[in-house]
Amino acid sequence: MTEQQGVDRYEDIRAVEAMDPEARWKYFEELIRPCIRCYACRNACPLCYCPTCFVDESRPQWVGKSLDPTDVRTFHFLRAFHCAGRCTDCGACERACPVGIKVRQFTKKLEKEILDLYHFEAGVVPEGRPPLDVFLPDDPDNFIK
Repeated sequence: MTEQQGVDRYEDIRAVEAMDPEARWKYFEELIRPCIRCYACRNACPLCYCPTCFVDESRPQWVGKSLDPTDVRTFHFLRAFHCAGRCTDCGACERACPVGIKVRQFTKKLEKEILDLYHFEAGVVPEGRPPLDVFLPDDPDNFIK
């Protein structure tokens, strides 16, 4: 079987990027609204192997345990950034979600940024460290304003 050609893996991400900031915020708020904080996405993720997950940490407490929208939002954003540069887009998080949240909308955006900024794809080159796992003096710094 030959590999597919000409597939835009980030078509859905480009659509979100094209939104104005207010629409983008509303999009993500609506995306995570049904979250019940069951952590099925975290539990199914092959990247989540930390001895103590940030959601279980109490000193310091990174995120509240409630279903308050701020706690839910913080959980999803912190989890996505924690996986940035390492997520291989296996989809386990989405398959495990009992309420059907498209969790990969978070991780795919960050995957696209890592590819654009560092020319790195998680899972393609087994040796070496992901870009956000190391600091090099010549790292791009155009994000600093």
